Amino acid sequence: MRKDISFVLNGNEMEMEIAPHWTLLHLLREELELTGSKSGCESGECGACTVLVNGQAVNACLFPAMEIDGTSILTIEGLAKPSGELHPLQTAFIEEGGVQCGYCTPGMVMAAKA
Repeated sequence: MRKDISFVLNGNEMEMEIAPHWTLLHLLREELELTGSKSGCESGECGACTVLVNGQAVNACLFPAMEIDGTSILTIEGLAKPSGELHPLQTAFIEEGGVQCGYCTPGMVMAAKA
């Protein structure tokens, strides 16, 4: 049974019908095509999927999508300004060489933002 939910995603009001078994990561990557949050371990250990829900860092791979009803979600895609100017955290990661291979960098940036 699907459920209608509403939430704010990167500053935009959203309304969707979602399936009860979806994780927040599935919703973001597969349904909304926001691929900045990565699927790494799918057990909440690596942090590659980190996003902010009401300002708190969560592992999107474990977070039930049903629980975002009425919340505000911030992903790596929403961190930069609409003009494309990077957030100071993103700039700092680049300038200090904190990107490593780059795969989990979005999760590290979002955890630092929290």
